[in-house]
Amino acid sequence: MISPKMATMLGYLMTDASIAPARLRRSLKSALPNSFNAITVDGDMSTNDTVIIMASGAAQNRAFSAREQAIFDHAVEEISAALARELVRDGEGATKLVSVEVRGARSAADAERAARKIANSPLVKTAFFGCDPNVGRILMAAGSSGAYVESDRLVLWIGGVKVAANGRLLVEALGEAGTKMRQREFAVQLDLRLGKSSATILTCDLSYDYVRINAEYTT
Repeated sequence: MISPKMATMLGYLMTDASIAPARLRRSLKSALPNSFNAITVDGDMSTNDTVIIMASGAAQNRAFSAREQAIFDHAVEEISAALARELVRDGEGATKLVSVEVRGARSAADAERAARKIANSPLVKTAFFGCDPNVGRILMAAGSSGAYVESDRLVLWIGGVKVAANGRLLVEALGEAGTKMRQREFAVQLDLRLGKSSATILTCDLSYDYVRINAEYTT
């Protein structure tokens, strides 16, 4: 249950820096969109998701300069992204870590909708598990997301291999793409070629073990 904003995950970040609570909250808030809020395992969520950042002040440092604050913010972003990545990698039954990037969208909202719909689609996620470069499933998810899509303009890569362009399936590339999907990590990149907005969601595959794990216990 990891989506769209952590769900049943409790995250704790700690620092010995002396920093004002308001500034600390802003630092964490700016890190969330591209880390904990950009991941999914199964698209489901519950009510007890929390991420907390705490500062003890033990370092007894002087107040941060603008440059030092930027360095601190970057560190919070990096550790948040690393933890979020491990959450998806450790998803129930997961065997693949997949980055889904949608770019060239008309708006940030469209990019987010399309990327998250692809990342959450059970049909897409089972194709990831089966190392099946199923272009139809990926484009189906993007097209049904509510984002504006023109099928004769988009370009799709799986594992860095171009598999569709300008309304045409590149059949000759599917074998290489399927080989790339056997790797523990790979990327799906969809360029809608309609604008300048982009979004990236980290997801995983949907395996036999996901069903087994979630079917074998009673809550």
